[in-house]
Amino acid sequence: MHSTPLTSHKLKDELLTHPLMLSVGSLGLSTFMSRSIYGTVDWRPVVICVSSDILAIGLDHYFDQKPMQLYALKTENREMTAIFNQAKLLLVTSAILLLFALASSPAWTCVMVTVFLAPALLWDFRLFTFGDKRQRKHNWRSDDSSGRNAFSIKRIPGMKAVIIGIIRGCGTFAVVNSILTHSTSSDPSIWDPTQIIIWSTINRACHAVMADVRDFHEDWEKQVPTIPVLLKSVFRTKMLLTAVHLGTMLLYPYNPYIVFASLYATVLVWFLNENSPRGLYRLSFHSQTLTALLYGGVEAAKWYTSYQMM
Repeated sequence: MHSTPLTSHKLKDELLTHPLMLSVGSLGLSTFMSRSIYGTVDWRPVVICVSSDILAIGLDHYFDQKPMQLYALKTENREMTAIFNQAKLLLVTSAILLLFALASSPAWTCVMVTVFLAPALLWDFRLFTFGDKRQRKHNWRSDDSSGRNAFSIKRIPGMKAVIIGIIRGCGTFAVVNSILTHSTSSDPSIWDPTQIIIWSTINRACHAVMADVRDFHEDWEKQVPTIPVLLKSVFRTKMLLTAVHLGTMLLYPYNPYIVFASLYATVLVWFLNENSPRGLYRLSFHSQTLTALLYGGVEAAKWYTSYQMM
């Protein structure tokens, strides 16, 4: 709960802008995976990934801002109330699109979405409590005063970033593969499924750590066991991230897209810190989006060149 009310601009950013901006990453990654591995782009995995992203992030932020909704109703703040209504519309629309896309997809796709979306939806939900019974609350969120005696997925020590990487990296590919598994591309490609899964998972996990760097002061105060908090240093975290990105480049030195994305991410590791504006961290999240755009530009140039030679 916020000690002071958020401004309408900040509330809009939390409930609308942030979920939509991050969903652009799912749009780019799912499209990129479809085209680079299977040689085609199908609307179903794209819609599933984008709508799932909006639901997972949007619901988490919506519940986080529940006190602000009560504040808006109490003070009859029409602007804030309108923002909450818009957020509801966004969530409902995303849910409808998700159900429609799933209904048009193989049954295995539903299984994959359930496996990877469920942890995201339950991210900050209190799964169970422990300790003194007097400290146990009926609240199902883990960020209240008894949160340290509650178990939630995000409080697994050091695993938050890894889980996010698996959900976004492996989960996106699992959805795409479940629909396009029988599609084959006749064009030669430097990409293969194993490579794109490993790179995507590492990339998403590293960005999750960067998001924890952004929230270092708050997480340190609440003792949320993120990697920066466990390392007790933003600098050590940056050294770790740099080593991971360099390791990724050494693992796939023949893939210029992975090298580009890793270099880009490494620059942002040292450019951003715990005091940087929140909006700048979206640059880190969209390293794969930029890579997808670069890939699309190169492929378009190849097509244009071959067309001119005909």
